[in-house]
Amino acid sequence: MWLEIGLVILGIVVLVTIVNFVLRKLLQIEKEKKDFFSYDYINEQHRKIEQWVRWGWMLASLIAFSLVLYQEFPVIFYLFLFIAWMTTDAFVRAYFQWKHSDQPKQAILTLSEMAIWISAVTLVIYFDVFNFLT
Repeated sequence: MWLEIGLVILGIVVLVTIVNFVLRKLLQIEKEKKDFFSYDYINEQHRKIEQWVRWGWMLASLIAFSLVLYQEFPVIFYLFLFIAWMTTDAFVRAYFQWKHSDQPKQAILTLSEMAIWISAVTLVIYFDVFNFLT
């Protein structure tokens, strides 16, 4: 099962990389320098909002996880919460890239990456690829 999960994640990463490459070439978007595990905030307001989103996600995640474990809520409840967090995080980043960055076209890449990840997670849920829902 872990090999399957790893292969799905690897496939999504490859797809995101290809789509980003094609969009960069088509829309002439400059490559942004960023470290692998960095947050790369646009400004101080972006940092504060993203930290609120992250803390909110952690709190909601703990609540959802305990509901799934102790109240026998379906696992899909947690997965939908994960999709909501991914969407919120990407929209906040895209907004600040578009409005407050010197490279506003980066927002296109952020939104396309979000769409791919959300589509992939949704398809995994819909087709119950890893038998989470059974």
